[in-house]
Amino acid sequence: MALEDESAVGEVSNFGNDGLQCADPGASARSVQAMRPLTGVVVGMLTGATAIVAAGSYFAQPIAATIGRDLGLSSKLFGLIVTTGQVGYVFGLLFIAPLGDKLENRRLLLGMLCASVVALSTAALAPDGAIFLAACFGVGISSISVQMLVTLAAFMSDPARRGQVVGSVTSGLLTGILLAWPAASFISARIGWRPLFALDALVVSALALALRSVLPRRMPANTATYATMVGSLWKILRDTPELRRRAFRQAMLFGGFSLFWTAAPLQLLSHFGLGKDGIALFGLIGGSGALIAPIAGRLADAGRGRIVGLAGMAAVVAAFLLSVLVHDLWALCLAAILINAGVQSNHVVSQRAVLSLAPDAGSRLNAIYIAIFFVGGATGSAVSTPLLQFGWTAVGMVGAAAAALALGRGIALPSVPKISMLTPVRWS
Repeated sequence: MALEDESAVGEVSNFGNDGLQCADPGASARSVQAMRPLTGVVVGMLTGATAIVAAGSYFAQPIAATIGRDLGLSSKLFGLIVTTGQVGYVFGLLFIAPLGDKLENRRLLLGMLCASVVALSTAALAPDGAIFLAACFGVGISSISVQMLVTLAAFMSDPARRGQVVGSVTSGLLTGILLAWPAASFISARIGWRPLFALDALVVSALALALRSVLPRRMPANTATYATMVGSLWKILRDTPELRRRAFRQAMLFGGFSLFWTAAPLQLLSHFGLGKDGIALFGLIGGSGALIAPIAGRLADAGRGRIVGLAGMAAVVAAFLLSVLVHDLWALCLAAILINAGVQSNHVVSQRAVLSLAPDAGSRLNAIYIAIFFVGGATGSAVSTPLLQFGWTAVGMVGAAAAALALGRGIALPSVPKISMLTPVRWS
């Protein structure tokens, strides 16, 4: 099978008379870049912001048992602490993120960051498990600001560097998730989990002020109503097979990712006898795999996205099998690195391609893609604790099977045509 050049991969979709038709994407890309160049400092700020927001949505993962016991939750419900946040994230993607194609982007982003501050503060003060789970749902919804940052970066970047920029900014997603491990474990062990969430609320407040001072305004040209835009999500999914293929594969991979990182703390505690600091160190070691994201983006820019994606999926399969066959702490560390690197590599390639599919529907395309693969993640975290009752072999084999299914679909991916990117928007 021929390998497609993924420098601008996808298919042009005509979704009907709902404000989705593409204009002159090449001209708009040039005009956006000329009017608002994306500097390395801004890319760094966007990457850091993505990491901070993502970390806040996953602080509860490594300390779910501690939080659950303090709030009187049953041990069987500990996994819901993570799952509830992921479900909230999907809800936000489907019902709030589409507004990124209609409303001024900076104002919408800052609004979501303010909502995050409220949700994190509620989590810090929650008197019982029900309020805490509701706060987790709110944290998940407001965390869609991560995808707003990615979409904004993609629109601001030069098409020749888009893969590298998207790779850099999206690296903050998995990096933040994984840095949540050591940060949550270290801080909660010393001052408690409630101050952890309160501190995060303060950090996000400062982040909102910093971004307001450096990000430009972006006003989309779309005049469709909110109901029309939300209603168009199904039409976009139905009429865009490339979106469906990439979302499915990433859902399988992220399901394995969430399965691994939700079950691993329990395995490290019960089987290897690690304490909170040891678990935090494990998270740092595993998190190093996310550093591959900018490299994956550059390779995608060079037309090697398909190879990078397939290699990433294969790495996740190999990692889970390694964790099953070799019952050793260092083997588990290597598996963690490979899982993070593989999931991140495929995500960078896929998200870059998805953002190229229909330029003026970028926020909605991205929302559908992320929502689908986070459903996979929520499923993975939900089944992690029940599976671990049958031993780590059950966790590893289910994770390997999910990644193998993604790889099989990836190998069967047909070559698709190139398209240009971006529609005119008003920047100031």
